[in-house]
Amino acid sequence: MKRKLLYTILMPAVLMLLSGCKDEQFTVPAFIHMDAMTLKLSDANPPFPYSEIYTSDIVATYVVAHIPGKASVDTLGLFTLPFTAPVLYDGTLDYIQFYPAVQQSGSSKALPFYTFYNSRRKEGVTLHSGDTLNFGIDTTTYNLSSDDVLMFQIFEPWEGMKFDSVMTLASNVPDEACTGNGYGRVHISSNEASKDFCINGSYTVTDPTKLLYLELDTRSDMAFEVYMHSSYQIGGTEEKLPVMVVRASKDWQHLYINLGRTWSYFNHTPNFRISFSALNIDGIEGDIRFDNVRLLTTSVVL
Repeated sequence: MKRKLLYTILMPAVLMLLSGCKDEQFTVPAFIHMDAMTLKLSDANPPFPYSEIYTSDIVATYVVAHIPGKASVDTLGLFTLPFTAPVLYDGTLDYIQFYPAVQQSGSSKALPFYTFYNSRRKEGVTLHSGDTLNFGIDTTTYNLSSDDVLMFQIFEPWEGMKFDSVMTLASNVPDEACTGNGYGRVHISSNEASKDFCINGSYTVTDPTKLLYLELDTRSDMAFEVYMHSSYQIGGTEEKLPVMVVRASKDWQHLYINLGRTWSYFNHTPNFRISFSALNIDGIEGDIRFDNVRLLTTSVVL
């Protein structure tokens, strides 16, 4: 449906250009197409040693191209995957580059370039007017060093649990897990209006210019809220601020939760904790399930 809509929008515009231009030098556009972009384990020095954790939800990509002889790149636009886009060029580009974009959780209109992922650069791409160059399903890898990974948990039996005892390990249930053989589960009874649980320990980020994200896969019978704990100044009393509410979901969903705004309310105090609270508004019995949890920080790099 997205492809059909995009084609419906693009083709009249292209036809208008063709019919309205009498310049014999006018270039009939070529087209580029991409079906999807997924995340994979890096071939060398991966930030996470287990393939199970490489879940993602890359929904769009920013596209730029460098035409031979030009001093700067041409920005082709931001395109929701899958997409087909026109390029007014016939010949071989120096390169075309794709920057993975994600839906920032809790912010419906935000599609940032997720700098935790590497951009994908294609050298020497040849375009032909009127033809479509299909890139199919492309892959990217994490753009992280070991210092950028504050915490990760894939909920497998050989791991130590990085959550408090409220969360238990559901093991040897591959049909229920998002990936692998297990997941973390918090059970809420019908008479519990809320239930708190947290990631063990505190974490330290000393550079206030860095991005800070919580990535996780979740499937939940009820909504839950994410909190950050810190102080407004070093050595001050710890306070608790809400980050966002996550709605119930019957299927596994991948979240990209930006902690940076809440962290800025704490004046970027280096030490912080992360906690959660079930919101059992309807008084039901159910579970909150987590898998592939990642707490990440990195510099803003394009």
